[in-house]
Amino acid sequence: MAAPPMAQTQLGADMKAPPPAATATGQQEDCPTCVRRRIRCDRSLPLCIKCSKKGLACPGYGPRLRWANGVAVRGHLKGRTTPYVEKAVKPSASSKNPPFPKATKSPETESIPRPTASLIDPLERLFPGFPEPATRLRLLEHYDQNIAGLMVWIDSDKNEYRRLVLPLANRQPVLLLAILAISAQHLAVTTNVESDFSARARDAAVTMISSQIRQVTGRLADGFDLASEIDVDTAVWMLASMLTLASYEMAESESGAIAADSHRQAARTLVNALATTNRENNDLFNFLRNQLSIYDILASTTSFNSLSTRGAILPAPDHSKHIFSEYLSVLQQITVMSWQHWGSDSSTEPGVRRLPWSPADARARFELARGSTLMAAGLLELCWDARRRDFIRIVDIYHHAGLLYTYRCLFQGHVDAADVSASATVLFERLSQLEDHASCRQNLPWPVFIAGTECRGHRERETFVANLYEGIARCMGFKHYLEILHFLKDLWSCEDHDWLELARRYSANGNPILAV
Repeated sequence: MAAPPMAQTQLGADMKAPPPAATATGQQEDCPTCVRRRIRCDRSLPLCIKCSKKGLACPGYGPRLRWANGVAVRGHLKGRTTPYVEKAVKPSASSKNPPFPKATKSPETESIPRPTASLIDPLERLFPGFPEPATRLRLLEHYDQNIAGLMVWIDSDKNEYRRLVLPLANRQPVLLLAILAISAQHLAVTTNVESDFSARARDAAVTMISSQIRQVTGRLADGFDLASEIDVDTAVWMLASMLTLASYEMAESESGAIAADSHRQAARTLVNALATTNRENNDLFNFLRNQLSIYDILASTTSFNSLSTRGAILPAPDHSKHIFSEYLSVLQQITVMSWQHWGSDSSTEPGVRRLPWSPADARARFELARGSTLMAAGLLELCWDARRRDFIRIVDIYHHAGLLYTYRCLFQGHVDAADVSASATVLFERLSQLEDHASCRQNLPWPVFIAGTECRGHRERETFVANLYEGIARCMGFKHYLEILHFLKDLWSCEDHDWLELARRYSANGNPILAV
C-alpha cells in the first residue's frame, strides 16, 4: 500500500488548515457554547479560541457526534449501538435566554433513535470518505480488543486507553481519526486486507493537529499566555493523538521509525511547553505524560542524539503508583551520564575521567527500582495466575536488561565479565520461562533487543531472539519490529560486536533504532 507523504507534527509546521465547518446551506454556524453565551464565535478549528480561553467545552460547529450508549469503559464494546448526530442548538428569536441542550442520560437508560439521511456527519465534511457508522464501530471495537492492551504494561479493567482515551475520542474528532487510523492499519496488517483509509485518516489527523499548533504558536507570538491558549482538554487530545500516531507509524511500515520519532518529538515539545501550567489535577494528562515518558526514555537509549537524550520526558514527580517509573528514571540517568562521559570532551581520555557511578551503584539503584515496580503493580490486584507470574518475570527481565545496557553503555565493557554473564544468563532464562506470551508480548521489544546484543556467536540464543522478534512483529502487527531484527542479524554477522557503534551508523544513515 502506497501511503501519502508523511505530514510532520512539529510545532510551527507550515501546513494548510482544514476548511471551516459549514451548514447544509453553505453558511458556517457558531459553536453551541458561543450561541448559549450570546457572543460572536471566532469559528476556529478544531475548537474556537473564545471557548478555549474561558476553559469551556467547545463541541464544534454544526451537527454534533454523540454515542448512543457511550463508549464502553470495560469489556469490548459488546452490545453498543452505532453513533448518530444531533442538530446544533440555535437560540429562539422570542426567547430572552438561549435554550440549553438537554442533559445526556446515562448509558444504561438512554434510548437513542437511529441516524436519518437528512443529518450530515460533521466529520464527513472535514474528511470526505469517512467510514460509515458500522465500519467506525468495528474499528473502535478492534482498537478496544486488540490494540488498547498493547499500549500498557498490564492490561486490566484499569486500562486508561479504554477507560479514558476512547470516551475522549467521542468528543474529539482528531483523536477519533488517529484511533481509527491505527485500528484500520493494524487490522490490515493482521488480516492482509489492504485499504487506503488508514493513511488518509492519519494525514487528516496530522493536518488538524498542525493547524491547532499553528494557531496556538501564533497567539503566543502575539504575547498571549500559554495557559489561556491551551486548556486541559485540548492538551490531552493533542497528546493522545500524537502518541497514537507514533504507534501508527511503527505499525505502518518497517521504516516507520523516523515518522514515529517526529510525533514523539512533537509530543515532547507539547509537554515541555505545558510544564509551567497547572495540569496536576487531570488524570488522563498525567497518564499520557507517563506513557510518553516510557516511549521517550527507551527510545533515548538507542537514539545517540544529545538533545534528544537530555530533553527526555521523565516520569511525573509523584510516580510511586506508576509501574516502572523508578526504573525508567534510573535508566535515563545512565543514558545521560553515558553521553556526558563518552560523548562530550574528546580532548580528555575517557579512562582518565571518573564515572559518577560504579557497577555496584548501578546494581543497587536497579534493585530499589525493582522493589518499587513490584509494589506499584500490587495496586492492580492481579490474580495469582500465569499473567501475574509472567509479570514478575518481566520485572526480572527489565532488571537484567537494564544492567546489561548499563555495563555496555556506561562502563563500555570495563566491568567484571562474571557480572555480565550472570545477567545475560538470567535474562534468557526468564524470557524462556514466560507462560502467556499474549499478555506480555508488548513489554518485550526493548529487553529482547538488549538480549540480542549479548548473544553474538551463540547460535542457539540468536535463533531464540530471532523467533521472539518475528513473533512480536507478527502477533502485535507492528512491522517496525522487523527492522530491529534486521539490525540484530547485521550485528551477529559483523566482526565488530559493539552494538552501540552499529546503532550509531544506522541512525546516521536515517534508520534510527527504536525498540519500543
